[in-house]
Amino acid sequence: MVIGLAACNTDLYTNLSEQEANTMLSLLLENGVSAQKVGLGDGLVTLQVDDDDIQRAVTILNANGLPKRARDTLGQVFQKSGIISSPFEERIRFIYALSEEVSETITEIDGIVSARVHIVLPEKADLGEEVKPSSAAIFIKHRPEFDIEFLIPQIKRLVSNAIEGVEYASVSVALVPARELKPVSQRTAQEYEAVLPGLRIARDDAGVFWQILGGVGVVLLLLIGGVGFLLFKQFSSGSKKAKGGEDDELLPEELA
Repeated sequence: MVIGLAACNTDLYTNLSEQEANTMLSLLLENGVSAQKVGLGDGLVTLQVDDDDIQRAVTILNANGLPKRARDTLGQVFQKSGIISSPFEERIRFIYALSEEVSETITEIDGIVSARVHIVLPEKADLGEEVKPSSAAIFIKHRPEFDIEFLIPQIKRLVSNAIEGVEYASVSVALVPARELKPVSQRTAQEYEAVLPGLRIARDDAGVFWQILGGVGVVLLLLIGGVGFLLFKQFSSGSKKAKGGEDDELLPEELA
């Protein structure tokens, strides 16, 4: 049977930026999860939650795409190093960096939890060979309460304009709704039930609670009844003995 108890705080995520930590903290508090942030210095923050809320906190954050996956920028991918890359390696790095940049832009749209852009940029065809068209496939995970479908044309246009050689018709979009979370008010009403003034327990355990309470009540009644019967029997026995003694004292006088 689940009854609320005090719990200790545990580090949920660490080395977060101040902005991302504030976003995550606000979301958790909005959904009834007790959380706090602890500064680590250098603009980094640790997010802490109660031990009992870890699973629910992770579920809430994952459903909202938090914390965001660190993406490499074009500058990071092509930062100077002492190793000389081959043209093929440079091409792969360029496609990867471009995909990361476009994916990050799409996630800025309200309601989108996460996005991945997969780009196909065929190499230049040799003379006489058929030219293969470039294409892009977009995977979008979005919050179910947001209608992202009507934004598909704008998203396809954004990708086709951001990637050279990719036509609008060559962009495909797959939309997947994220897991829907119940509002904290509904969740509390479903999970907990007030059984006595000042006492709430899990709704699934309410039946067990009343069964146990009923059993305890029956035992108490039997115990009280047994004690009462013994007291009554003892009192009756004492009264009979006292009455018998008085009769014995009066008997000689009556005979005289």
